Amino acid sequence: MDNLNKKLDKYVKLSQEQRQKKLRWLFRQSEELQLEAFVLQKKYYFELSKYKDENQSLLYLAACTLAAREIYDLLKMQKGKNRSQNIYSVKNPTSMQAKQFKKHIDSDKWDKLLNLKNKILVLKDQEGLSYRQISNFLYRYHRLEVSHSYVATFIKKMKG
Repeated sequence: MDNLNKKLDKYVKLSQEQRQKKLRWLFRQSEELQLEAFVLQKKYYFELSKYKDENQSLLYLAACTLAAREIYDLLKMQKGKNRSQNIYSVKNPTSMQAKQFKKHIDSDKWDKLLNLKNKILVLKDQEGLSYRQISNFLYRYHRLEVSHSYVATFIKKMKG
């Protein structure tokens, strides 16, 4: 096992904890992002295939880890402050971030607000209530607890 870790360290240039962190992160992502990683894995596998005497399963694992690291770094770089990289690395994470958050689950609160849309808009436009007052109204009469900023976002999206 120790020999295996040394070989993976040689190919991937990451510690065992870092390799495990990247792989765990990848397997928590959406399926589309995982497919991107497997496409990248092919590229890295062919780069590592020059080590013909090595166990092929070990090379596949190293390639998968390298692909996970690249996607992880691209997504984290987009969130960082230094975004002045080349055009590929700036453009690519935005599409990957879209794939990462594709499993968006619709909010129950949003659905309930949609059902009460007409009443909310009447309260805002005709009655002249503030967002905070609308939030209190929704809690008092409909047992829907939403913040005033969430109500403001909802109203702005409905009007725009």
